[in-house]
Amino acid sequence: MDIKNELLIGIIQEYIKNKEPIGSEFLKSQKKLEVSSATIRNYFKILEKEGALFQPHISSGRIPTHLSLHSYWKNVLRSLTKNTVAMDINRMSNLSSMYQLYCIAIPKEDNILEDIINFKNEYLILQFSRNETIIKFSEALSRFLESLKNMNIQDIIKVANEVGAGELKRKLLAVEQVDFEETSYRYGGQFLKDIIYTNTEIFMDLFYAKALLKYQNGIYFDNFLPSGYMAIIHDIHYWDNHRQTTCQARMMCVGSLVADYQSFYKELGVSSFV
Repeated sequence: MDIKNELLIGIIQEYIKNKEPIGSEFLKSQKKLEVSSATIRNYFKILEKEGALFQPHISSGRIPTHLSLHSYWKNVLRSLTKNTVAMDINRMSNLSSMYQLYCIAIPKEDNILEDIINFKNEYLILQFSRNETIIKFSEALSRFLESLKNMNIQDIIKVANEVGAGELKRKLLAVEQVDFEETSYRYGGQFLKDIIYTNTEIFMDLFYAKALLKYQNGIYFDNFLPSGYMAIIHDIHYWDNHRQTTCQARMMCVGSLVADYQSFYKELGVSSFV
């Protein structure tokens, strides 16, 4: 790693810890750098011109820009989105509060279409393994649904989307939403308070886990979040004390760009970010 990138990563890490502008002397002492403070300040100026840092006041240190924080977190957390990571979900409540993060985990359990009941050619009652819904009857829809029996609801939603069955898709998404609310682990909703003032729709997507239906695993910034926020969506497995078995889930974690995500995940039991 060259000295410029080393300094940028150093200032990002110290800013995440301290939430205050970082000066050259402080960075040199904290990172035990073998370059002079003057050299560090010169690199700071270069990084400012490149849009990676900015100086809030003439006499203050530097702060990483959103752009440099985006790149930093994509690099540090990218392995979480590619692998199923083991974690202690029982600690999530306390840790989400400590690190001021909103976290929601949805167990990945099949919800199978088990039966379709035709009620007087007026309605079709779709009975899933965990819940049910009603949709207006049509002969074509009845035949279509019969071909989807014994499929998981999420797969049926994908098929409905592909064939343009909009009403069926909306009904099933509503069923999924109710299921999510009943089975999810959700902590730290108060840390989304700033989002609700800027965009109620985004707040609802996050709080009620709609974003987990809309988006694939990955790290998201301004794609659907207000500036200064980020979200990471990934797969996990955890020990369920009630059921005494290992379970799988999809998890979403949302917070400020300067929240300490790496320490948060380490305390949840994630040992490697490679």
